[in-house]
Formats: sequence, structure tokens, C-alpha cells
Amino acid sequence: MDSSLLPRILILDTGGTISQTAGADGSLVPCSTEYIEMVPRLHDIARLEIMRLERMDSSDMSSTLRMEMARLIYENYDAYDGFVVIHGTDTMVDTAAALNYMVQGLGKPVVLTGAQLPIFAPGPDGLNNLYYSVQTASMDLGEVVICFGDRILRGNRSLKENVHGFNAFHSFRVPALGELGVNVRLQDHRIPRRASQPRLFPVLNPSVFYLPMTSGCSLSILEAVQDHPRLAGLVVGGFGSGNLPAHEISGLKRLLSRGIPILVVTTCLKGNTILSLYGAGRKVYDAGAREGLDLTVAAALQKMMYALGRMDTDHPEFSGQERMEAVYNLLMEPVGRDLDSSLL
Repeated sequence: MDSSLLPRILILDTGGTISQTAGADGSLVPCSTEYIEMVPRLHDIARLEIMRLERMDSSDMSSTLRMEMARLIYENYDAYDGFVVIHGTDTMVDTAAALNYMVQGLGKPVVLTGAQLPIFAPGPDGLNNLYYSVQTASMDLGEVVICFGDRILRGNRSLKENVHGFNAFHSFRVPALGELGVNVRLQDHRIPRRASQPRLFPVLNPSVFYLPMTSGCSLSILEAVQDHPRLAGLVVGGFGSGNLPAHEISGLKRLLSRGIPILVVTTCLKGNTILSLYGAGRKVYDAGAREGLDLTVAAALQKMMYALGRMDTDHPEFSGQERMEAVYNLLMEPVGRDLDSSLL
């Protein structure tokens, strides 16, 4: 096939396990070897350009680098048919969610992938993951996805479910968008490729705290953060449908009285938050907290950072309750099918 007819794909390389090698003490560390060229037949299916960002363990991934990725995708949008982000697995879902909120109205695929094993190890899964991701980036998709193992998943709905298995990710609240095998099969509920010009919202406010409810533990730790001058938003992981311990909600109410938005999500794999179901949740809702519906924890955190960033750039004059309500409006606005709109 004439190579000029192949789709153009931009790869953003941030490393992760796929690019790591054993250090002197046996632990995995980033290396500088150009590993992408090790994937057989990659240039047979696409014209590739590679931008090498900082290679890192994804535990060190920052909002600053996520904002840089969003900017690069936006600025290069018209020149490519799709995008691949090579990323460590531990925080891949966070980056997928962040990109979903920062680059809205996509009409082309942004595909995140990585590996459970270094590409230099025996039997590396990264060879197939990279090949399928480049193939997926040229297909009929118009959203941020994770391509890993034998699945294509909606990025803002995914979580890492397996530390060791090659199918490391799953989206429990929505079906997979595609299956990888002899052929790549896409499902009808995907967001298809379309002609569109995306919008860039390049600012994440990282001054967000995540508080998972833990049975029997005191929430007095909130006293250490509730008066912190940089605290801008709180995501609470509630029990079950979002329930909270009744004797520990006074700190949350104090934050709400200061205009700090609080979003309560369920930590269950399926279902959604219903704060009115139990008395304690109802009290926090009446004080001004909001339900995260069926947002994943990762999506809720990144959406809070995005919404706060929008306030910082679009409405710096807002403060207190006015700012809090404006943040809630953004949090409840579906973006890339990140939540079930029938719950609104």
C-alpha cells in the first residue's frame, strides 16, 4: 500500500512500565531506549510521528503534564487522524479522564495504552497493546479510550482492576467499546468519528482532596485540611450509595459554609450515588454537597479539577456560594458520556 495513503497518527510517549528496565537494585526504572521501533509492522498500518515527553512512572504523573498533553493534542488536531498516548497503568484512567475534560468535542480517537511488562521482558504485552492502539487510533471513534489487553474501553469510565493480568482495565458501568482479536470489532454505543473542531480547556486546579469513608476511623483529620488556604474542592468516597457516618459530617458542613464544593461518589463498582437514601447523606446534601451520580472516583477528581480550573480562568470574580454553584453546574454537565444523563 502507498504509505502516503496511510492514516497519520501522533504518539505522545510518557513512558511507564512498557519503557522501563531493571535498575541496580532490581526495581523498574525509566530508560532512554527507543522501544517503539521494536513493534513489528507498526509502520505498515500508519504514518507515525512520536513526541517524547518526560518518561516516568505514572505515579509521578502531574496535572501540569496532563495539561501539556491536552495542549499538544489540540494544537496538532488538524494534522493527524488520531492520537496515541503511551502511559503507565497505575494512573492511566486519571489521565484519560483529564483529557476527556480538557479537550472536548473530539471527532477523532485519543487512545491511551501501556503495558504490564517492560517491552524488553520475555513475552511483553506491550507489543500487541501498541500495535492495536495505533490501529484503533485510525478507526471510527471520536472519544478518549483505553486500548489494553483485548478491550477498548471508554476512558472516563474505566478503572484498573488487575495488578498483574494483561486485561488490567475494566469499565463496570458501561460495556466495552470494542474487542481486540484477529479483527478489531467496535460496538454501536461508542462515540463515532465525526467532523468537529474540539474546544480546549487547558487548566486543571489540583487543589482538590479525596476523602474515602473508612468505617470506624475518625474524620477529625479534616480539621487539618479544612482551613488550608489552597483547598478548593473535595471529593468524598461514600459507603454504598454515598452514605456517610452521621457523627462525622460537621467538618463537611463547615467546608460547605465556606463555599468549598463537595462531590460525593460511590466507591462501589456499579450503581450511583443517592444521598437522600439515608439521613446523614441527606443532611450533607441539604448543607450543599452534591451527588456524583455514577462518575468513577478518577473521573470525579479530574472533573472537579477541570471545573475549578474553568472558574479560575472564566470567572475569577466568583467566590463563595456563587463559585460553588457554578462549579456544581459544570460537574453535572455530561462530557464524553462520563455519566448517565438519565440520572440528572
